Amino acid sequence: MSQEIFEIVKQMNLDNLEVQIALQCAPLISGLRFSNLFNVNNEQADYLISLMNEMHISWKILFRGKEKLTMLLYKKDILENYFSDIRVKNILKNSGYEKNIVDEEDISGLIDTFADRYCCYMQTKKYFPHEMGLFLGYPVEDVEGYLKNNGENSLYTGYWKVYEDVAAKSSLFKRFEKAKEQIIWFLAQGVSIKNLENIAL
Repeated sequence: MSQEIFEIVKQMNLDNLEVQIALQCAPLISGLRFSNLFNVNNEQADYLISLMNEMHISWKILFRGKEKLTMLLYKKDILENYFSDIRVKNILKNSGYEKNIVDEEDISGLIDTFADRYCCYMQTKKYFPHEMGLFLGYPVEDVEGYLKNNGENSLYTGYWKVYEDVAAKSSLFKRFEKAKEQIIWFLAQGVSIKNLENIAL
């Protein structure tokens, strides 16, 4: 983050929902990613849902804690296309997802199963759902690399652990950071987050 944007963030109300969306989900809002985890205070959940509905971003509550919710925010059509990849399907099948759910075109069954697994992990701290990278739209080769190496031996770590094509992923992570800076700058000018969807970078 540049010093200029850092100074802007220091002056912002970090409890403001749109500021948190910018900090946590800028690549999703800008169109560089098609899914994202988002943690939100329980009392702000309804406002978040209304914003996401206005922006045509789908959502699923993964876990509800005493004070916060963890949600999966995603662009349904793009995520469905990603899940049509045979390598993605194979990872899900090998991770214990039912074959008939994996082979359906509608991904709601997959997301429901993932939500159950994530919730179980948050409650017990056992059996982390390592297939989560798929639901976050990570490149399948990096998810494969992560699973094969038990999370070790990555070539680079940014928004996720990279196992192939470091130069391209490093460049993409820089674009993610640029998206965050641009969205924060626009918010500081009074522009609503819902008017920044798919902002040109």
